[in-house]
Amino acid sequence: MGTHGEMGGRDQRISRGRFIGIGGMGAAALALGVGGLTSGRAVAQPTFSGYPLALGVAFGDPEPDGAVLWTRLSTNPTAADGWGGIPRDHSYAVRYEVARDENFSKIIQRGTAKATPELGNSVHPEVGDLSPGREYFYRFEVGGEVSPVGARRRRPRRARS
Repeated sequence: MGTHGEMGGRDQRISRGRFIGIGGMGAAALALGVGGLTSGRAVAQPTFSGYPLALGVAFGDPEPDGAVLWTRLSTNPTAADGWGGIPRDHSYAVRYEVARDENFSKIIQRGTAKATPELGNSVHPEVGDLSPGREYFYRFEVGGEVSPVGARRRRPRRARS
C-alpha cells in the first residue's frame, strides 16, 4: 500500500519535546487565519510533490482510556507560503491505525480522518479503549505514503488518595 511498503515502512519515534514543538506550529497556522477556507470533499487518493508526512506523528493522553493522534500534511515544512507545500483548496482523507505491536499484526483500531485547510491540513483522531500501562504503536497513510511509526506507553492508573 504505497511507496514505503505496508503501513509502517518508516520506523521513527517522536519525542515529547518534538510533539510540543509541532503542536505549536499547528497553533500558529490556526492563528494565521487558516479557518476561513472551504474544504469540501476529501481527496481519497491524492498525489503530492513530495513526502506529505514530513512533520511526523504525535500521541496525546487527554482521557484515562483514550488518546488523540496527530499528524499534519506537509511536503515542505519551511515553505514560504505557510502551507507546507500542500494545496489549500482541498481536503485529504488520512487513514490511521493503532496496534499493540510494532509490526501492526495486532491492529486494535483504524479509521479515516479528514485533513482540512481550516485546521492547517492536520488531523486529530481520538481513539479509546486503551489500557493503562500498555505500549501502543500508531501510524498514518495518505496518498500511498506511510508516516513514521509512533510509539507511546499509556500512563498507568494512579491510585486514589
